[in-house]
Amino acid sequence: MEKSLFSFIWKFSAKQQIFILLVTVLSYPVSYVLLELPKLIVNDAVQGDDFPRDIFGFEFDQISYLLLLCVGFLGLVVLSNGLKLYINVYKGRLGERMLRRLRFELFQRVLRFRLPHFRKVSSGEIIPMITSEVEDVGGFIGEAFALPAYQGGMLVVQLGFIFMQDPLLGLAAISSYPVQGYVIPKLQRKVILLSRRRVKNVRLIADKVGESISGVPEIHANDAAAWHSADLSDRLYENFKIRYEIFNRKYFIKFLNNFMNQLTPFFFYLIGGYLVIEGNLSMGALLAVIAAYKDLAGPWKELLAYYQLVADVDVKYQTVVENFDPADIYPVERLTADECVELTGDLEMSGVSFSGGAAGQEVTDINLKVPEGAAFAIIGPDGSGRSEVLQLAAGLVSPASGTVKIGTRDLDKLTASTLGREIAYVGGAVHIWTGTIRDNLYYGLRHRPLAELEREGSALSDYKRRLAEAAETKNPTYDLAAVWDDFSAAGVEDMHGLDARALDLLKAVSLESDIYRLGLQSRFDPAMDDVFADRILAVRRKLAARIAGDPEIAGLVELWDISKFNASASLAENLFFAVPSDPEISMENVPELPEVRAFLKETGLDGKLREIGLKIAETMVELFANVSGDSGLLGNYSFITQDDLPEFDRITRVARSEQQRPGLTQADQDRLIALAFKLVPARHRLGVMDDAMKEAVVAARATFHKKVVATGDSFVAIDPELYLPPLTIEDNLLFGRPRVDRRDARQRIDAVIRTIVEETGLREPIVFAGFDYHVGVSGSRLSAGQRRRLALVRALLKNAKLTILDDIATGVGEEDQALRATLQEILKGRTFLFGAPNAAAASGFQKKLVLEQGRMSQDSDEHA
Repeated sequence: MEKSLFSFIWKFSAKQQIFILLVTVLSYPVSYVLLELPKLIVNDAVQGDDFPRDIFGFEFDQISYLLLLCVGFLGLVVLSNGLKLYINVYKGRLGERMLRRLRFELFQRVLRFRLPHFRKVSSGEIIPMITSEVEDVGGFIGEAFALPAYQGGMLVVQLGFIFMQDPLLGLAAISSYPVQGYVIPKLQRKVILLSRRRVKNVRLIADKVGESISGVPEIHANDAAAWHSADLSDRLYENFKIRYEIFNRKYFIKFLNNFMNQLTPFFFYLIGGYLVIEGNLSMGALLAVIAAYKDLAGPWKELLAYYQLVADVDVKYQTVVENFDPADIYPVERLTADECVELTGDLEMSGVSFSGGAAGQEVTDINLKVPEGAAFAIIGPDGSGRSEVLQLAAGLVSPASGTVKIGTRDLDKLTASTLGREIAYVGGAVHIWTGTIRDNLYYGLRHRPLAELEREGSALSDYKRRLAEAAETKNPTYDLAAVWDDFSAAGVEDMHGLDARALDLLKAVSLESDIYRLGLQSRFDPAMDDVFADRILAVRRKLAARIAGDPEIAGLVELWDISKFNASASLAENLFFAVPSDPEISMENVPELPEVRAFLKETGLDGKLREIGLKIAETMVELFANVSGDSGLLGNYSFITQDDLPEFDRITRVARSEQQRPGLTQADQDRLIALAFKLVPARHRLGVMDDAMKEAVVAARATFHKKVVATGDSFVAIDPELYLPPLTIEDNLLFGRPRVDRRDARQRIDAVIRTIVEETGLREPIVFAGFDYHVGVSGSRLSAGQRRRLALVRALLKNAKLTILDDIATGVGEEDQALRATLQEILKGRTFLFGAPNAAAASGFQKKLVLEQGRMSQDSDEHA
C-alpha cells in the first residue's frame, strides 16, 4: 500500500484532481467580480451621475444601468453557485470511487493474509477499519486538493479585494491569522492523538463484543455475564475519559477561533469608520469590505478545519496501513491470476519446518512422500502438528524451511486458482456460509463466471454502467448473476447433472435424510415449478384417501374441513381458515392488520377473543409467575415467555379493574387477541372454548373469506385443491394437523407420509427443494455434524487431484467406519490424505505418518 495518504490520492486520481483545480481556478475571477459589483452598484449606479452611459454602443440611463448591474450580479451569482455545485458533485463522486477502491483493496489484502496472521488480529479489529474508519478518508479524498485550492483561492481573492480598498483594513483582516495559524494546530495535535487512542479503544470494544456474541453459550453455561459486563464497562469508561478530554480541548479550540473571528470586526468598525469620517474611504467601499470580510470568515474557517481533517484522516490511513500491510503478505498475483496448472505426480515434503500454528504449534524436519493416487493417513492427537502438516500439504500455509511439492510444482509458488481447484481441503473447523444448502454445496465450483447472462433494455444499460464504475475503481468486472458453477470440474454437463451428483454424495455421507427433512420444512413457490406442485397435490389426495380408508390412521390426524372445527390447530387457523401470504407475519402481528381488525369488530369476535386471551393470561400468570425461567415447565406448557409474564400481569390487573378499564390500550387488546389466536384447544385444555364459541368460529370463516381473502392478497385460503405457498411442503402434503392429544401421532403420520412420498417418487424432488433451505448465519440452523458433512460433500464435488480431510469421521463406531470406507472408494485412484487423532481411526489406511510433538515418529510407514 502507499505509505502516505496523499501519495495514494495522487497515484489513483491525479487527472481528476487536476481537473478539479482547473475548474476551481475558473471560479476566482467570478468571485472577485462578485465582490466588486456591490461597490459599483452603490457608488456608480445609485450615487453616480453623468447619465446616460454608453456601454458597447448601447445607452443606459440611471435606472436601466442599475438594472444591468443587478442582472449581471444575479447572473454571476448563478454562475458562481453553479460552479460550486459542479465541483461538489464531482468531488463527491470522486471520493466515493476512491473509497470503493480503498475498501476493495483492503478486502483483497485480507484475502492475501497468510493464515498465521489471522491469529494475531481479530475480525472485530479488521471489520471497522474496512467499513467505518475509512469512511472519513473517502470523504476527504475528493477534497484533498480541491478544498485548499478553492477556499485558499477565495481567501486570496477576498483579501486582495480588501487590500485594494485600503491597506489598513487588509492588515486588520489578517491580524488574527498568525495566532490562529500557529496556536490552533498545536492544540489540535493533542486532539488527534486522543482520537487515535479512542479509535484503538473502540476497536478493542468491538472485538470484545464480537467475542462475547460468539461465546454466549459459554457465558451462560459458566455464569460469567457479570465478569464480561464489568470488562466491557471498564473499556467503555476508558472511552468516556478519552472523549471527555477531546470535548474539552475541541471546544476550547472552537472558543478561541470564534473569539479571534469576532475580534477582527472590531478593527473594521474602528479603522473603517475613522477612514469614512476622514473622507479617505467611501461608504460603498466600507460596506463592500464588511461584506467581503463576512465571506472571508468562511474560507479561513474551512482551511483550519481542513488542516484538522488532514491530520485526523492521515492518522486513520496510517493505522490502516499498519494493519493491512504485513511484511509477509502474499503477492497480489497469487489471488488474482486465473491460470490453473494441473497437479500431477507424488506429494513430497523435504525437510519441512513450520511455526505459527494453533497454540504456537511447530513442526520440524518433516520428510514425506505420498505416491500419486495413494490413500495416506497422517496420525497424531491435537497439538501433534497433524493439522499443520495437512495445511502445508494443501498449500494453505508456507513452510519456514524446506519445500512442499506435487510433482515438480512448489506449492508455495502456485496461484490460489491452482490450489483451490486442484486440492480439496476440509479442516477440523469447517465454515458454512450464510445462504442455502445449494450455495454451500456448489461453493467449491464457483471460481469465475463461465456463461454471461443476456440482458437488454434498461437492465443492459445498468449493467454497462456497473462495469464502467468497476473499471474506474479497479474492482472486478465479474457478473455475479452469471453462471459460475463449473460443471466440467464436477464431471457433469448441466445443473440437473450437478444436482444428481450432489444427491449421490449426500447419500454416501448419510446426509440425504437430513436434507429430506429440511426439504419437508421448506417453503416452495409453485410458480417456479408447477409440475412439482401438482405432484404434491396428488400425494395429498392419495394420503387423504389412505387416512380415510384406515380407521387407525384416521384417528391420528385431523384434516382440514371448512365445515368443522380442528381441535389440533390454533384458534387463528380455525377462525380464518386461511394463512397469511407473508410467512414472516406471526400471530403477534395478525391482530394489528387493518383488515383483520375490521373483520373482528364487524363479527363481534374482538370482545370474545379478548376475553379468551384475558382468561389465558390470568391462568398463565397464576401458574407460572413464581416458576424459574430455567424450568422446562414454562417452555412445555406456557405460550407466554418469562419476559412477557410481567407485562401480561399488568394487562390482567388493568382489564379486571372496573375503574381502570379505559386504560387498556389498543396495543394491550391486540396482545390479548394474539394470545387467544395461539390457543390449540386439544393441547391447551384451559376450558376457555365451549361448543358455542367453536360454532361461532366456524360460522365466521365465510365472512372472513368474503371480506378479507377475496378482496386482498394478505391471506391465502386453505383449499384442498390448491398448493399453499405460505405453508411448508410437509403441511401441504398432509393438509391437516396430527392429533396433539395422541403422543405417537406425529411419528406415525410422518412414517405414512414418508411411505407415500417414496411410493410416488417424490422424495428426490423434496430433497432438491431442501437444497434451497436457508442454513442461517454461518450455518447456525444446522447441527455441527450436518455442517461437517455438508463441507465434506462440498469438497468431494470438486473432483480434485488431492483431497485432504482432517478429523472427519474419526470415531470408532460403525457409522464412521463405513464412512471412511466409502470415502476411500469415492477417492480411489486420487491422492487422499486423511488426518486422524489415533491409529484406530486410520486402521483402513496401509500407509501412514505418525506425528509426536511436531516430529515424525518411528511408527511412521516406511514410505513416509
